[in-house]
Amino acid sequence: MRAFIFLITIFIVFATQAQILQKPSAYDIAHSPLWAQEMYSDNPNVPKVDSLYHAYYTQNLYVKNYHTQYYKRWKRSVGRYINDAGYVEMPSAEQENALNADMNNKRLALKNSRSADWSPIGPYAVYDNQNNAISQQTNVYCLAQCETVPAVLYSGTEPGEIFKSADGGLSWTCVSENVTITSGVGAIAVANGNPDTVLAGSGNALYRSTDGGQTWTTLISASGLNVMEILIHPANSQIILVASWSGLLKSTDGGTTFQTVISKPCYDVKMRPGNNAVVYALCGNSATKMAEFYLSTDTASVFTLQTSGWYSSSDQDRNDGGGRIAVSPADPLRVYAYLIGEAKANDYGFIGVFRSNDGGVSWTLPNGPAGGPYTSAHPNLAYGTTDWTYHQGYYNCAIIADKNDANKILIGGLNCWRSNDGGATFSSVAGYVGGPLNMHVDMQDFRETATDSWITTDGGIYHSSDFFQTQPLVKNNGIRGSEYWGYGQGWNEDFSVGGLYHNGVISHFENYGSGNALQLGGAEPASGYANPGPGRKVMSSEVGGRMLPDQIGDAISSFSVSMFPNESYWAAESSEMEWAPYCYNTLYLGRENKLYRSDDNGISFSQVYAFGTNTASRVQHIEIFRSNPQVMYVSQRPASGSTGKIFKTTDGGITWTQLTIPAGNSSRILLSLSPVNENLLWIAYPSGANGSKVFFTENGGASWNNVTTSELDNEEIRAIIYVPNANESVYLFTYYNVFYWNDSMGLWAADAAGLPGVVNTQSAKPFYRDGKIRLATYGKGVWEKSFEIQPVKPVAQITVDKLTSKPFCAADSFYFDDYSILNHAGASWSWTFENGNPATSSLRNPVVAFPGPGQYQVTLMVTDSSGSSDSDTLTVAVEEYVAETTMQENFENGFLPYNWMTNAGSTGGNWTLTSRAGGYGTSVHSAMFDNYNFDAQGDWSDIYAGWNLSSMNQDFLTFDVAYSRYGGQYSDTLEVRASADCGLTWDLLYRKGGDDLATVPSITDSLFVPGASQWRTDSVDMSAFEGQANVIIAFRNIGHWGQGMYLDNIMLNNLTGIEVQPATNQIFLYPNPVGSGSEIYISGQSGTSYTLSIFNADGKQVMLAVVAAGQSVSTAGLAPGNYFYKIFSDQYMRNGNLIVVPQR
Repeated sequence: MRAFIFLITIFIVFATQAQILQKPSAYDIAHSPLWAQEMYSDNPNVPKVDSLYHAYYTQNLYVKNYHTQYYKRWKRSVGRYINDAGYVEMPSAEQENALNADMNNKRLALKNSRSADWSPIGPYAVYDNQNNAISQQTNVYCLAQCETVPAVLYSGTEPGEIFKSADGGLSWTCVSENVTITSGVGAIAVANGNPDTVLAGSGNALYRSTDGGQTWTTLISASGLNVMEILIHPANSQIILVASWSGLLKSTDGGTTFQTVISKPCYDVKMRPGNNAVVYALCGNSATKMAEFYLSTDTASVFTLQTSGWYSSSDQDRNDGGGRIAVSPADPLRVYAYLIGEAKANDYGFIGVFRSNDGGVSWTLPNGPAGGPYTSAHPNLAYGTTDWTYHQGYYNCAIIADKNDANKILIGGLNCWRSNDGGATFSSVAGYVGGPLNMHVDMQDFRETATDSWITTDGGIYHSSDFFQTQPLVKNNGIRGSEYWGYGQGWNEDFSVGGLYHNGVISHFENYGSGNALQLGGAEPASGYANPGPGRKVMSSEVGGRMLPDQIGDAISSFSVSMFPNESYWAAESSEMEWAPYCYNTLYLGRENKLYRSDDNGISFSQVYAFGTNTASRVQHIEIFRSNPQVMYVSQRPASGSTGKIFKTTDGGITWTQLTIPAGNSSRILLSLSPVNENLLWIAYPSGANGSKVFFTENGGASWNNVTTSELDNEEIRAIIYVPNANESVYLFTYYNVFYWNDSMGLWAADAAGLPGVVNTQSAKPFYRDGKIRLATYGKGVWEKSFEIQPVKPVAQITVDKLTSKPFCAADSFYFDDYSILNHAGASWSWTFENGNPATSSLRNPVVAFPGPGQYQVTLMVTDSSGSSDSDTLTVAVEEYVAETTMQENFENGFLPYNWMTNAGSTGGNWTLTSRAGGYGTSVHSAMFDNYNFDAQGDWSDIYAGWNLSSMNQDFLTFDVAYSRYGGQYSDTLEVRASADCGLTWDLLYRKGGDDLATVPSITDSLFVPGASQWRTDSVDMSAFEGQANVIIAFRNIGHWGQGMYLDNIMLNNLTGIEVQPATNQIFLYPNPVGSGSEIYISGQSGTSYTLSIFNADGKQVMLAVVAAGQSVSTAGLAPGNYFYKIFSDQYMRNGNLIVVPQR
């Protein structure tokens, strides 16, 4: 017998590992890629694994599988423990305890009087675009409900927090913020007769609260404990059973001491309903590589192995993946055992659901055989689909039996399955395979209580009162455990965007309500970028560009983004989108070893510079100096080793100088540049050893000052922010803490009051508008606090939509905005515009027109509430517009096309580019107005262009149109209008709406997307404008919340038609559409190699090829349908749609 007795104070310690990492079978490892074999080896080298991983997926399609998901979790679990040589040095439980205690003591010792504590701001609830609460918020590992007080529930999350509900799950509060938890909470239990007594288990610890979560005591602390299940005796809470990787543990004194009663890994433990003396345990036998079932009749004192009819395999490639047990009070002798793993090679994670009708003495397998082959009658309950044999092992393993009918069971793997006949047959409930219910995939914990049924998933908690026969309720409100893998923050409006682990891309806008977030789509991208200009434009690599609506439930507009930066799931490894301070449509990003620039907010990019030739040496952070954007700094990660680089340019990126940087592990380098001094740069080494973590230079990198004081020992720095005009304030954000520094201090002070015991920083952003700083975390949501010292003076900065305009009729508008470092409370703006209309403005974001070609100086003075001011100047230019003599527009070269403009009424909305359909199916793009999702309320929206028709040789304007009427009053109208006096007066040349405009019958169930035969070509007589040199032609949508309206192939004064094959200096796929099995070609620069990626409608990559311009690629294997493609080279990237049609 072994006894464990541990007592601590308010701060306590939990496991090192994020969750249990189970290696696959030896057979699967032997047949895995080299990168995976290195990862599964006894002493893997992390940089070597990374290098092999990236090399493999450069040449092979990325397909989510057991190895790729293990890779993500493995990197998360070992990231803080990689030494300079690249090997993992995991601490023991005792070392981890000592480190965590030191961190907590440091926080208390270094805490000075602070202006404010940190507070969480969500997300507390997530909604879809129809304003329905959805479970795409956080991964909830476990749940427990008090039997005698069912309103009280507890839940544990993957990021390592414990939440409590006192109202049946309607709302939750965190009860573990003062606990140092470094791993997922995998099991939780509450005493039947006392809702304040709760136990929770994690990777290295078991802990208890007797006051409803206000304080906690560690009961066990041991490396590799990995608690799977906790059972508190329903009639005697002093008896506790703990199923763990270390065995089945028993306490008879409420957890003060424990003894090991089964010394094998124990997956689950249950009591027989109605007889608490009978205990069932499911354990693993490492020698036989099979799960075993044990039975006790003396309250878990002695167990007997049960083998009659039990699972057995003699195959050398068998593998034990674990399992779960289910019982039902409807039949106390009925026991189910859901076994995962492999009975033989290629069983893909599922063995079977075994059943006992005599209390676990004898067993049958109602739906055999054990493992594969799998069929529709014998489905694999663990993996995704029959075409996607990916599974996640014990990570997604759950089963419950109905309390009213023992023949009814629910089983959870990646999907949820149901059996109504005791496991003889199964049908899908929800998940990748579909089913009658809508629930998040990846099932975690299933609980059947005396009053309710509960399912937790990677997205949150579902509640049912009918054993999930009907759609369950989402009950996540208050569980602010979203795990951010990317985060972006707005500037003048309070909005944010983030990519979440498991839960796609979510956004928040201040109009949505405190803590409420809007789901934008995607799976689990490591990205979230916010444009600092107007329009609430956000970007993420899995959803592209989105414009956030005013309210949840309003239409979400989209825009195209052709490239995203280097992105990583792990801390301080990603690059970024960095907007130029003077223009909110100009941005820079790092992709591979290169720096790229876009001047159209991401529609297209051009290469600025390549830092060396090794594409694995990735560009990381980018800093642009505000007053002189010709000055930029870039950090670069090494392809291998521990020495990174910093480069500086003073000519906008034409030439770069590599700086000499301080010694230390610089494999990751964070940058923060002063907005008022181009030579003052702060840097941090997240992997730096004690004494070599934080530095700054005051001379542009000629020399460095080391400010790594002992307060930063053992901290992993993950973000750094320099705050100007605030006594040189600097914030550091680490795994454990937040630190603060200014010129009046000689050391770093902790500024983490109010934060959880483990901060787990993902990124941090200033929000100067409100004088606050925001902190996004891996699994603790988003937090904020006021700046410790507010800037004593603002830093003025003008930003605008463009620096140069070529307006038609010698007039165009510049859309200015304020990008100043300024608290808006009590602030004022004073603009002057040389020869502008208006000449002055006190608005934050004025719209200004200038009289004609020339250069014009703009000045902004900002003043804060204290009267302190700062000013900025910017020069914009108006160039002469030369009207085209022909119109030949197929919307294949971006949107808006270079000589087109847009205008709209107050609620008119915007035309957008779409890749859903092109005219008659012969092109990739068209212009679309989405009246189905956007209600213009009868208002108008124009796209228009100016033309020189002085020598017109064709009297008709032609265009392709596609439209479906919704029905009733929901009917939209298309007009074509022309003006020969710069828009003062207009002639109506064309007007059709409803059935007259429609090219197909009414569609009401979804957005109309036209097929190739659902277009019509219309024409407009333009003879009245023959000989006119300046004619504006406008296409106007008048929207009444009807259906999608599409325009393409607009032609005037052109007799030859639009060429099918693109010009050789442009990059396209052709022919498009293409017959299935035929050849496609890339047009482009001769001799240039391009990488072609093709994705299906689900976003799955189905083709990867490297070809030279003019070379062909076979479409064999691509079924007829719509596909998305990306083409990129060192200098260019393009994306679009590929249409594959049946071969004639």
